[in-house]
Amino acid sequence: MATLTKKTSTKNTDRINCRISPKIKKRAELAAQALGQSITAFTETALAEKAQSVLAEQDRLALSEKDFARFVEIIDNPAPPTAALSQAMGGYQKAKVAHTDRGL
Repeated sequence: MATLTKKTSTKNTDRINCRISPKIKKRAELAAQALGQSITAFTETALAEKAQSVLAEQDRLALSEKDFARFVEIIDNPAPPTAALSQAMGGYQKAKVAHTDRGL
C-alpha cells in the first residue's frame, strides 16, 4: 500500500512510500542507470508519464464506427428545433436586447 506524506522542507516536493517486488526494483534501477538518472528521477518521470496517460485516456470518448457515423449524421443534419427550444431562444433574444438597451 502506498502512502503519501508531505515533506516539510524548502523544496516543493512530496514523498511516496511504497513496496514493490525486487524484480521490478532491479529493472527500474537498470533502466534509470541506462538513462543516466537516479532511481528517484526515473521513478518520478515514469510515474508522471503513466499518470498523464491514464488521465488522458479518461478524457477521451470512444465511439464505435457505427456510433461515430450516427454522431456525424446528426451534426450534419440536425433535427428542427422543438417548440420549447424556440421559446427559450426567443426569451434569450429578448433578454439580450434588454441587456444591450441598458448599456451593459
